[in-house]
Amino acid sequence: MNVANNNKPMNIMDMHVENYAPLSDGGPSNQEKQYYPYSHIGCDETGSGDFFGPLCVVACYIDERDYDWLTSLNVRDPKLMTPQEVIEIAREIKDRLVYSLLILDNSHYNQMAAAGNNLANIKAKLYNQAVTNVMQKVAMKVDKKVVNQFVSPKTYYNYLKSEVIVVKDLSFEQKGEEQYFAIMCSSILSKYAFYQYFNNMSRSLKVKLPRGNTSSVVDHVAVSIAKKYGKKMLLKVTKTNMTNYKRIKDVI
Repeated sequence: MNVANNNKPMNIMDMHVENYAPLSDGGPSNQEKQYYPYSHIGCDETGSGDFFGPLCVVACYIDERDYDWLTSLNVRDPKLMTPQEVIEIAREIKDRLVYSLLILDNSHYNQMAAAGNNLANIKAKLYNQAVTNVMQKVAMKVDKKVVNQFVSPKTYYNYLKSEVIVVKDLSFEQKGEEQYFAIMCSSILSKYAFYQYFNNMSRSLKVKLPRGNTSSVVDHVAVSIAKKYGKKMLLKVTKTNMTNYKRIKDVI
């Protein structure tokens, strides 16, 4: 599996995406919430629901020494944060926390999909690799390893049956970003990486790319890109196993 990895140099530019971020509307503080207080590794991703752009997966290690510091930063569920807040907190935490960032670009994502891997299969492989990377960096006992459940544990491990190293003792949780700092930080860092990559891609294509996959604007922009740069460009900037590609392939 060919992915960009933060264990190695990455060609991701800081595109100052503050320009695209709305003003903060505040949001609840985490001071009143209680999060898992012991050492743990969490994992989350950004980009799985976006037709344009890569899949960014991050696994992150948190221990007792980080708890008060993260609380003071008001690190919380990223769904309650604006893009601007995500960027600001990501810049605060990225140089202190132990984490692994994997970026699966569209070309390699589409190759994996063409080889028979569905989204859950791809995510399972990236999650397993990211958690493994963090375990190797930490090199000590961790109380818990947790991910948001996107398939049953049985299905998750079935997807990994051909992998050489498999993390066997994962906890699968619902809404883990509301309970675990490591999942929250993984989500924040994956969003930060996605924003940078996504806006770099927008500038390269000279078009403001839309997020998501449900708006008619998404299909319209994809068609305009194919007409301007050729159909093969979509293999480099979109996820071709999504229904968007099926809808527009006859048009282009």
